[in-house]
Amino acid sequence: MKLTQLMENYHELIKAKQTVLLMVTAIFSYLISAVPGNLFNRMDFFHLIFALFFAVSGTTMLNMWIDHDIDALMDRTKCRPIPSGRISLRFVLVNGIVFTAIGLAAAFIGLDILTGVVIFLGLFFDFVVYSIWLKRRTKYSIIFGGISGGLPALAGRTAVTGSIDLIGILFLLFILTWIPIHILTLALIPENLKGYREAKIPMWPVVRSKEETIKLITGSAIVNTIVIFIVAIVLQIDYIVLGVIGLCCLFLIFFSVKNLIKPTHELTFTIFKFASMFMLFGFILLYIGVVI
Repeated sequence: MKLTQLMENYHELIKAKQTVLLMVTAIFSYLISAVPGNLFNRMDFFHLIFALFFAVSGTTMLNMWIDHDIDALMDRTKCRPIPSGRISLRFVLVNGIVFTAIGLAAAFIGLDILTGVVIFLGLFFDFVVYSIWLKRRTKYSIIFGGISGGLPALAGRTAVTGSIDLIGILFLLFILTWIPIHILTLALIPENLKGYREAKIPMWPVVRSKEETIKLITGSAIVNTIVIFIVAIVLQIDYIVLGVIGLCCLFLIFFSVKNLIKPTHELTFTIFKFASMFMLFGFILLYIGVVI
C-alpha cells in the first residue's frame, strides 16, 4: 500500500475532523483555565495534546472496528476503509489498541492522575458504554456519547487546576447539550435517516417521530445556550465578548424554534452547520473574553 493511500486511510479511520474538534475543545479549555494566574505550562500543554490525539484517535479506530458491520449497511459510511475492503479488521483493531495505549500512557505519565482518569473515562464512555453497550439498544445512547465528547474539555481544565470544579463541569455540559443538536439534525437528513433504519440503529428519529426529535433539538439548543452563557458569566469575561456570545445564542435559539414551528430539511441542515460553528467559536470567544 502506498504511503499516501495509507495516510488517507488513517485520516478516515481517526475521523480527523472530529478528532481535531475534540482536541480544540481541550486546548481552549486549557488556555482559558491557564490565563488567571498565568498558569500556562508548556510541557503539560504538549502532553495534553499528545495524549488526547492518540487516545481519541485510538478510540475512534476501535469504534470503526466494532461498527464495521453497520457501517457497511449505510450509504453515508459504506465507503469507510473497513466496509470498502481497503483496510483489514485486524489492522484497525491493532492500531486502535496501540494508539489508545500510547494516549493513556502519555496521560498518566505526563499529566496528573486526575487528568489521566478523565481521559480514560472519555475512552470508556465512548467505546464501552456508547459503542458496545448502548448504540444498538437505545435512543438514549447519545447522552453517554455526549459525556465522552465533553470529557476532553474537562481534561483540559483539570490539567491546569488539578481538580474537577464548576467551570470544568460546565465545559462538559456545554458539549453534552451540544451533541444532540449535532447528531439529531444530521440524523434527520433523509438519506441518513434511511441508513439508520436499514442498519437498525435506534436513533431518536428512527424510534420516535420527527416532531419529537425536533422538540429535543430545540430543548437541547436552549439548554446549550444557557450553559455557555453561565460559563461566560462565571469566568467574568469582557462585556463586549459576552454580548457576542449572547447574540450567537439568540441565533441558535431562533433557528431551532423556527424549525420547531415550521420544520424544513434546509433549516434542519442550517442548524447542523450553525451548531457546529457555535461550539467551536464558543470556546474561542470564551478565551478571547478572559484574555481581554
